[in-house]
Amino acid sequence: MRLQSGDHVAFKELYSLYHQLLYGVACKYLKNAVMAEDAVHEVFVKLWVNRQQLDPAQGVRNFLFKCLKFHVLNVIRDHKRALIKQYNLSYQAPASHEEPEAVVLFNDYKKVMDQAIEQLSPRKKHIFKLRTVEGLTNEEVARKLGISINTVKLQFSQASQLLRHYLKLFSSTLLILLVRLFL
Repeated sequence: MRLQSGDHVAFKELYSLYHQLLYGVACKYLKNAVMAEDAVHEVFVKLWVNRQQLDPAQGVRNFLFKCLKFHVLNVIRDHKRALIKQYNLSYQAPASHEEPEAVVLFNDYKKVMDQAIEQLSPRKKHIFKLRTVEGLTNEEVARKLGISINTVKLQFSQASQLLRHYLKLFSSTLLILLVRLFL
């Protein structure tokens, strides 16, 4: 393999071939262009540094995506709170270039989600918001509220189930309305 022997042209060809694809995947999970570009850069640095140890059976593509996966997971772990804020911002404000129907649907979905959260008991709601909005771990929530970690897990699980059920009912109703609208 040319890359293993230190061929810069082969490296540039691989970079051209995979950069955009890796960047798209990183953006999808990180929701941050700078972090995504850094992730792709780190993956290609790792490829160059480890080029001599590459397993031809594994393939360069698999190596790149495996490195990206682990790098993105590490970034998410290390920057959890910042990423949660980024997700919340993208959740709260749909892009202005979206179709008006998509914006209306998004706003309706957000209203239903907010209504579903309001249906939770005060304790479940508080735990759910600490976990999802503030990005705290089960351990951090348990410490903050002075309750056991198992209580946090149970309350969060029950809240998630209730929200899924509520949203499933909404989506079924919405689907029926859409079918009636277009028939």
